[in-house]
Amino acid sequence: MESVGARIEKAIKEFLNSIEGIGGIYVASLDGLLITHASRVDVDPDRVAAMIASISAVGDRVSKELLNEDSMHVIVQAHTGYIVIKRQGDYVFGVLVQGSDDSSIGLTMLELDRLLNTIRNIK
Repeated sequence: MESVGARIEKAIKEFLNSIEGIGGIYVASLDGLLITHASRVDVDPDRVAAMIASISAVGDRVSKELLNEDSMHVIVQAHTGYIVIKRQGDYVFGVLVQGSDDSSIGLTMLELDRLLNTIRNIK
């Protein structure tokens, strides 16, 4: 029987291949340690994990201070793409989307929610 970790890694790799333009997906602990990742770009996944955990924490802090609730997600957008960061339980997920097509943000969010639901059901 396949382990929980192996099934999560398989789901993440399937996610990477499910949407055109996804450059990578990174899963980190709340303190920024890399849990797993799948990527098409040459970046240090440990650094990415630390950054997405930090950005998620800042987003939560700002949301709590200004809106009195946790943030749902954080999006960092640049001219060449964006990063969607979403917290699920004790993990932070970061999705790197390459390309400046804003129409793919909705599809990315939908597929990320499906991935998180799949992972929730694996455990």
